[in-house]
Amino acid sequence: MQSLTEVAYKTILNDILKLKLLPGEKVQDKVLMEQLNISRTPVREAILQLKNNGLMMTVPQSGTYVTKISLGSALNARFVRQSVERSVVSEAAEKMSKVNILDSRTIIQKQQLADEAHSAVDFFYLDNDFHKSFYTATNRLQVWNWLKNLSLQLDRYRFLRVQQADMPLDELIKQHNAILDAVEAKDRKEAETRAFDHLNLMLAEKDELVKQFPDYFIEEANH
Repeated sequence: MQSLTEVAYKTILNDILKLKLLPGEKVQDKVLMEQLNISRTPVREAILQLKNNGLMMTVPQSGTYVTKISLGSALNARFVRQSVERSVVSEAAEKMSKVNILDSRTIIQKQQLADEAHSAVDFFYLDNDFHKSFYTATNRLQVWNWLKNLSLQLDRYRFLRVQQADMPLDELIKQHNAILDAVEAKDRKEAETRAFDHLNLMLAEKDELVKQFPDYFIEEANH
């Protein structure tokens, strides 16, 4: 059973990812307590965790704010994930069972339905489920959990991007099928290449998104 602090943390985290709490927005303990129906101490403990994970910050004599999205952190997270996931899908090509393959195919089918329904939220979480399936099948779930904590800024960027009308979700689905086809064919090299190229596209249009939402991003010298 989750503690109240864990419930508060996950709820606020999802609100940040889903842009219910916007980058740069001021937050107040009292408002969060009322919205979550949770007492002050668990909410404050959750906020402290969010600060430690770079998602909130305190400005002296001003208050607590949701941090803006750091493209530098997002790029570094993508770099690590590309390196790790390439190895994971290679291992999956050797170890993934037919049942595992079927489970991953089902996730892709659900993504197609989410695309048709124009549900960016569902598509985002199904995208995570698809990638997670390789870590689960290779007994690397702990690695996935490490990466998720490392990739919070990247996930914020991804969620913002997936909600845009010009996001080619059908192309992402094709890429997922290509990765899974290579894994099913036990073609380790092809699986690695497909996964690396797919993850490389995560931040392909970052400059355009920053221009569209300049107030959502930290100004950084180098991206």
